[in-house]
Amino acid sequence: MPFEDLPRLLRTVRHLRPSQLYWRARYTMRRRYPAVFTPRTASLPTANGFVPPLRAGLPASIVTFDSASPNDERLNQLSRGTFKHLNVARELGWPPEWLLGARDRDRLWIVTLHDHRWAYELARLASLDNQQRHEAGELFVQYLSDWIERCDLLVPGACHLAWNAYATATRIGWWIRSAQRLGPAWWSSRGDFQRRFCSSLWGQADYLARNIEWDLRGNHLLRDAVGLAWAGRFFDGPRAARWLRTATALAADQVREQVLADGGHFERSPMYHLHVMHDLLDLSALIEDPTVRREIEAALCRMADFARWARHPDGGIPLLNDAALEATSAPEGVFHRLRQGRLEVDDSRPHGGRHFSDTGLAVWHGAPWTVFFDVGPIGPDYQPGHGHADNLSLECSYDGLRLFVDPGTYSYDRDERRASDRSTAAHNTVCVDRTDSSEVWHIFRVGRRARPCDVDVRAEQNALEASAAHDGYSHLGGGSVIHRRRVQVADGGRLVIVDRVEGQGRHRVEGGWLLEPGWAALPSARGWELRQGARTLRVVLDSRAELRTASENRPWHPQFGLELPTTRLAWEWEGVLPLETTTIVEPGGG
Repeated sequence: MPFEDLPRLLRTVRHLRPSQLYWRARYTMRRRYPAVFTPRTASLPTANGFVPPLRAGLPASIVTFDSASPNDERLNQLSRGTFKHLNVARELGWPPEWLLGARDRDRLWIVTLHDHRWAYELARLASLDNQQRHEAGELFVQYLSDWIERCDLLVPGACHLAWNAYATATRIGWWIRSAQRLGPAWWSSRGDFQRRFCSSLWGQADYLARNIEWDLRGNHLLRDAVGLAWAGRFFDGPRAARWLRTATALAADQVREQVLADGGHFERSPMYHLHVMHDLLDLSALIEDPTVRREIEAALCRMADFARWARHPDGGIPLLNDAALEATSAPEGVFHRLRQGRLEVDDSRPHGGRHFSDTGLAVWHGAPWTVFFDVGPIGPDYQPGHGHADNLSLECSYDGLRLFVDPGTYSYDRDERRASDRSTAAHNTVCVDRTDSSEVWHIFRVGRRARPCDVDVRAEQNALEASAAHDGYSHLGGGSVIHRRRVQVADGGRLVIVDRVEGQGRHRVEGGWLLEPGWAALPSARGWELRQGARTLRVVLDSRAELRTASENRPWHPQFGLELPTTRLAWEWEGVLPLETTTIVEPGGG
């Protein structure tokens, strides 16, 4: 690392818990020297003639994960050696190129490849009474047999991503769901494969138990707990019981730490909020401690209330921080599972204003506006990795259609897209001196953090008025630059956003609004005219300063691996502070 980057690194690591540093060093050594730090007999029990005993009684509702019809196209793809997820299809051939080793590109795609959701889809098809069941079953055996042999933990490069703890925890769940879906009759004629399957599964659980992500913490700890809970309920014996106890303790500890009093998840990502809800639903079904189960269910009810408010009229989440419009981040899916679990929650669309003060989100639902105003921190200090430099950003829908959108998240690679998606300049907020409000860098790192202040939200049934500021620019211009924003919206009214940048000295200030691609923008007096179908809006910029305006071509990443062209309504000014601008969005054309 260059010497000039050392201060940024120190600003990053000073927020970490000492235990995170300890575990990061320990796990780094294990990954680099797996032959030294991985006991072979622990990971492969059949090496000593031991076949892990199985336990009966997994809940049927959790095994049957979804009710959607099986994906026939997925079978056709896999029969050709094509794996498609995160909007990217790759031909891995036969035998498959499992993409082992350290990788700088497509890391999320590779981790998802090794979580084996595709194996469960094959098992679903193989369990049905149709003409494809035989082909699906054979593919299930062939792919997993090859993976067990060529992705063994001691194979060079396997420990980097194939045995990533998050992927391993997720894979354990899909394997056990697959085993249960296929049923005893299917396995009865495949005894040799069953022994290899169970042996590998036992080894994965044993590895996970010794590699819990204490270095990362956050949502990863809950996913680790889910993987151990699956293994603890699937297998029998003292070690399996220990895995289940570990999962129960993790669930109890992390539900208290991660679920805030207002129901939001402490990483402040609507997508991970729903991922954590799915994990807690799994844990509530798998663990056997009634006290912990009740605590999880109480947290789920709070989280369901947040999820009810944190969705656009189209049913999807706002793309705040790391977020994507994927199947597992669809609120309806988690509400369906809550109803299956007989948890009484309200999933109706709310009306009026709401301030989630612990999470830091002001929300308005009315006619014609839905507004999400970020007035919170970037995330927990010791794990802000999924946060963006987006303080005081805003998303909204008009008349049921998304209007101003966050840039989204394309991938988790260290590249220009990742840097742009996390940057202040890409969000619907104000950027000073082309500096990020929080010092986001690398893939998940954050140095200096912007802190919200002066938060004041008046949320009523017919109107919302919210204001806040942050100190992310206080290190500029002699320590005096502050960004303040006030948002006003009401039933049947217009949307008004007032930005004020206070401080001293000469600065460059930029702002703008990223449009959902369905909207066309035309320049008009003091702003723009927006059109989509029969809907027409005026965006008016009002300021005593002379603002330079432009319509810029920008990318939008609503899903992982998906880039759509769209327009950003941009403004720019350079001069001596303070600066105040008002953005008014109202129906009607110029």
